[in-house]
Amino acid sequence: MAGSGAGGMIAGPGSKENGGSAHCSAHGLLAYGAGSSIVVVDVRSMQLVVVLPMPSARSNPMLPAPYVTALQWIPECMSRDLTQEVSTSHLRLAVGDRQGRVAIWDTAAKDIVVWMNLETDRGRLGIQDVCWVYGHPWLLAVIHGPSLLAIWDPYQARPIWKYDAGAEYFSCIRCDPFDARQVCVVGLRGLLLSLLVNGISENDVASKHYNVVVSEERSSGNLGMPSGKEGAPSSASTSAGAPALAAYPGAVAKAMFSPRTRSLLYLVYSREIIVFDLNFGMTLGTTPMPRGVGKLQDVLAVADHDILYCAHQDGKLSVWVKKEDKQLFSMSFTETLIPLMGTPVPAPTVLAVIHCPLQVQVQKFEPGRESTRNLQLDLLPMPGSAPLPTGLTENIKNDVNSPQLAPAEGNLLEVTFVSITDDGRLWQWAVGSKLKLGPESAKDSSPEPDFKMDLTMQLQLLPSAIKTLAVPVPSQLAITNGRSNAGAVAVPMVALATQGGTLELVDAAANAVTSSFAVHNNSMVRGVRWLGNSRLVSFSYSEVKGKGFINRLVVTCVRSGQSKPFRELQKPERSPMRALRTSPSGRYLIIMFREAPAEVWTMTKVPQMLRSFALSFTVMEWALPPAPRPVATPRSSVSARKPTGFYSTPPTIASTAASATAAALPPKLANQDSVQKPQGSGEAEPGESFAFALVNGSLGVFELVGRRVRDFRPKWPATSFVSSEILFTAMAYRMPHVVMGDRLGNIRWWDVSSGHSSLFNTHRGGVRRIKFAPVTLGDLSRGRIAVLFNDHTFAVYELDTQDPVANALVHPQLGGIYVLELDWFPLRADKNEPLLLCIVGADGSFRLLEISSTAKPPQGESGRPTLWQRCRPMPLCSPALLPGPHAMALRMLLQLGVKSSWFYVSPSTGAEILLGTRGGDLRHFLLESSLPEIGEKVAAEVLLKSLETYRRAGRLLDRERVAAYEAVSSQGVATRAAFTAAHFGEYAEALFWLQLPKALALLSVGSAGPNAFWNSADTSPVKRQVQITPREEKEHSPTAILSKPGKSQNDATSDQTQLARESPLSTINLPFRSVDAIPCEQAAVTAAAKERITWHEKLTGTTATQKRVHEYVSVGDFESAVTLLLSTPPGDENFYVDALRAVSLATAVSPALHELAVKVVAANMVGRDDSLAGTHLLCAVGRYQEACSQLQDSGRWIDASTLAAAHLRGTDLARVLERWAEHVLANEHNLWRAMILFVASGALSEALAALRNAQLPDSSALFLLACHEAKQHAMSDLMSKEELDVSREKVEIAGLELPGDLSKHADGVVAVCEYFGQYQRMLAHTVTTVSPVTD
Repeated sequence: MAGSGAGGMIAGPGSKENGGSAHCSAHGLLAYGAGSSIVVVDVRSMQLVVVLPMPSARSNPMLPAPYVTALQWIPECMSRDLTQEVSTSHLRLAVGDRQGRVAIWDTAAKDIVVWMNLETDRGRLGIQDVCWVYGHPWLLAVIHGPSLLAIWDPYQARPIWKYDAGAEYFSCIRCDPFDARQVCVVGLRGLLLSLLVNGISENDVASKHYNVVVSEERSSGNLGMPSGKEGAPSSASTSAGAPALAAYPGAVAKAMFSPRTRSLLYLVYSREIIVFDLNFGMTLGTTPMPRGVGKLQDVLAVADHDILYCAHQDGKLSVWVKKEDKQLFSMSFTETLIPLMGTPVPAPTVLAVIHCPLQVQVQKFEPGRESTRNLQLDLLPMPGSAPLPTGLTENIKNDVNSPQLAPAEGNLLEVTFVSITDDGRLWQWAVGSKLKLGPESAKDSSPEPDFKMDLTMQLQLLPSAIKTLAVPVPSQLAITNGRSNAGAVAVPMVALATQGGTLELVDAAANAVTSSFAVHNNSMVRGVRWLGNSRLVSFSYSEVKGKGFINRLVVTCVRSGQSKPFRELQKPERSPMRALRTSPSGRYLIIMFREAPAEVWTMTKVPQMLRSFALSFTVMEWALPPAPRPVATPRSSVSARKPTGFYSTPPTIASTAASATAAALPPKLANQDSVQKPQGSGEAEPGESFAFALVNGSLGVFELVGRRVRDFRPKWPATSFVSSEILFTAMAYRMPHVVMGDRLGNIRWWDVSSGHSSLFNTHRGGVRRIKFAPVTLGDLSRGRIAVLFNDHTFAVYELDTQDPVANALVHPQLGGIYVLELDWFPLRADKNEPLLLCIVGADGSFRLLEISSTAKPPQGESGRPTLWQRCRPMPLCSPALLPGPHAMALRMLLQLGVKSSWFYVSPSTGAEILLGTRGGDLRHFLLESSLPEIGEKVAAEVLLKSLETYRRAGRLLDRERVAAYEAVSSQGVATRAAFTAAHFGEYAEALFWLQLPKALALLSVGSAGPNAFWNSADTSPVKRQVQITPREEKEHSPTAILSKPGKSQNDATSDQTQLARESPLSTINLPFRSVDAIPCEQAAVTAAAKERITWHEKLTGTTATQKRVHEYVSVGDFESAVTLLLSTPPGDENFYVDALRAVSLATAVSPALHELAVKVVAANMVGRDDSLAGTHLLCAVGRYQEACSQLQDSGRWIDASTLAAAHLRGTDLARVLERWAEHVLANEHNLWRAMILFVASGALSEALAALRNAQLPDSSALFLLACHEAKQHAMSDLMSKEELDVSREKVEIAGLELPGDLSKHADGVVAVCEYFGQYQRMLAHTVTTVSPVTD
């Protein structure tokens, strides 16, 4: 008969049982657990995207679905492979629940693609946390129960590695943003488990254990206090499989990797913040909570300047600033995450707080102005990505040679958070901070931060569980104008009555809550009905012991929001109210009581009771308007005499009576309401009728005309139709048909005009509710009904078929959810649109179920998009929600450069572009560029036309992003590529493009040797004179400033920055320090290494001492290293080794024999697995290249880069960086981090080969254009400063002038250009064959 699909859903509020499960993806999609469902919200527009209900367990489908306790988005980028089917793997979401199930959702298809269940001796263990790790492929680390950690292969749905911590309670899993292979698991009692995942087999996982010393108050208070106090074991802890969130709800143990420093971990417990160094395996600092500050809940984000943002269990946000040269923090700001105004009493509880990366910070400086506008870009590190700064500064200059201006105050940082409360609301907060850099401040003093938090947006969902609903119905007394005789169109609103005493108005077209009315003072609303299209009437009752019930009736105006009670009695009543029934016009109200007479009220401005019925009603329903009939045209007057009826199918059941009634009516009456009026009634005042059934099985139809109640006088069915033994439990009445259901599952219909009747048995048990489906002109069926049974299942039957049961759409359960109430959504504009069934689930959710007929539309007609797809109040601008080919088309246009005017839509019509032109040649929207054209020239125009639907809908870029793109689009290929990657949530790639111009600029001045950038050594600014000595060459190199005596680190940094500023490519700066920002920027690398030394000064122990000595040697501080080595006590087993190293380091300048002896000793030490000692001896004799090789052989890549940055230069430094890049690409599988290392080492051809092997044609082409742009800038800079002959440098390949070894690999460059053109042609073909998606 029909098919069904999910049309929309609004879940109830979350609770503490969800354990604060929430996560925001890099695409700006926030997912959080609300009961047994997952709610997905677009953070940019704060709109509900989709709700994913978890199904019940297969073993017992009649039980409700368990609570969602953990979830995380997969950190995967959008696929650019056009040769395969469109992939939505970037929208996969891992979800764990209380019953130990782990589901991998495809949010685009709204389906579960993988189930993972772990059976243990203790049964199924509830899920505590989930985390994606490794990345090639992505594996899933899951905490099962209190202490079991498993790493799953989701593609095969099997665990590859397990670990049981015994008595420990695991709390959370975190992945290192530097390396997705590095994972840490934190326990409540201080256990820290560090994992290194190198593959997909059990032997590929290596683990280390650390014990973190937590305060005595925290350790004993949360895990050992007597039962009944906060943090004590809850009732759920009696189960052996209860995770930490159920066993100890008040205990907290969270972690976050530093996005700035590798191997640095921030641990948060209830009363303290601990900084742990995984490299040393020791705690660097502990910050206890001040008195009066609530317990911590989680660490949310770590900004530059080491600013921590933490959430507290009392619903507050705190900001902590690191003390200088110490890993200790002081609280600088705190604020509540719930608005103080308009908050109900008691105030709602904050369930979770999430950091949301929304923007990239683009800060504009113009000459002659002290301050300009700031565009924020907040970058979030992803697992496996490089360490990322929170912002980037883009300096826009009118003159390239003009000095860059510094802002009057420090850079403005803005971090976005979303707090989720248990009343169904989401609050978006923007926390801004300024670093006040006054001129009088000393160099060694840290700037004072100034923080401010503002509420920016809000999303309101359901505040509590829903109990019932009401939909407005067309009125038979208000016929619309025009040719249709259908009833007046109802408003597209659904009224929901909640358990918390509120009425919620839901716009079904937008799937959003539009208004909320607190009407019944926290008492459960028992029923609600519409009074016309603008008023609601609802009731509740409360029991007074020994006295009866207090019934409360309230009329609410949805336009003004005012509520007014009526029928207020002084004393309690004997019986509570049972139900309300309102007439379609809203003029009459019938109040039904339990074991008491029903009352009829006229709902005027002041409601008045007309009379009471001393009849024992079981069910009663008002008559809905009859199904609309097409109006006969003058030429078809003959057809009125033909008994064609209402249906195109053979007459059956309801259609037989309907066609007979239509044929018997005159033509004039056939176009009017089929309300049967008694003789002598006249036409002065129309009436409304209602049908009812009594306890004894009797049926009746009454009519209300004005203030009079009279018998409708229907034509009765056969006597065998009803019996005194039948108890009717449900009824639906649409003129002229009455459909009834009884407690035995029988469905009866009766035509009140003709007396015809029939019945059939559903074999489903008692019937609870029956609803007629709305009918529009041209419908093939007018007898479709929805039936709700007593077992909370439902079915849809066609009364216009020979066998309604055989053609029924039956839902034994809707995804494991019991159905409490249902009704049809009344608005349906077109016959091809599917029907919408409004459903209230037992989980407190509201759902719109799409019911579509299997009948195909006539040839040449296509179904229109459903209502909720057309009426979203704000467009969703997330590129992750676009179809793959269209998203790639937008990506390419942003990379190539498009004018900002193309994005703008007129606010008046919402469809016309401001330039006033439509169609034609759209290439004038592309930015003009002097760069050579590679690929297909006409592809851009095809892509512009393919995205016209999204552009008109405003779904490409929001206003803020358009302004940001306009500010950076003219600053070069790399800048546009960085913006595009950040907009698509690929922050590792964005960081590479930000680093690339400065890395190429440093490369052009000889950071990796004279021939790494220039084709001719005579052109290189590093080697201009043929007779220059090696010592002079060393002194004039960019890295020599680090080793000059008497030059401070600040001077060295400024000198190297000035070298980069000589090139126009330095228009993009990274204002905040990051260790891996640019590996060839040796001053920054050395400065970061010296900062780490200050953190480890107080660490003691043999292992810590050896590593501290290595840090001193790496930065060239031999004096401190000797001092530390001489402090080794004589009884220590390392005394002689330390003494030997101290002597060697003290006599760094030695004869050749001494050098040879030291090398032999160093080799012997390496053979004894003492690589650090051998490395120190090599450094003592100046063999830094060999020392770096030893460090890399032992896996100390960061130490090797630090040593190389401090002591190596030119090609020696390039070899170290290139080997590191090969390791990162082959073992860590981090493409973009390897790319910047290849560029820093001068291996540009290797970088291009890596992009080709990764099948990224657009990035490969952009890389060539960026290198061409860098070469052009460098050549023009040399020609402007010195009259040099650069003719040798003009070697073009495919129109490109490329630096370094790229000019020697013409075949590879040509292959990339051809590959890019082929990709453009394929993309242009694909986007024209894929239809745009409206939502």
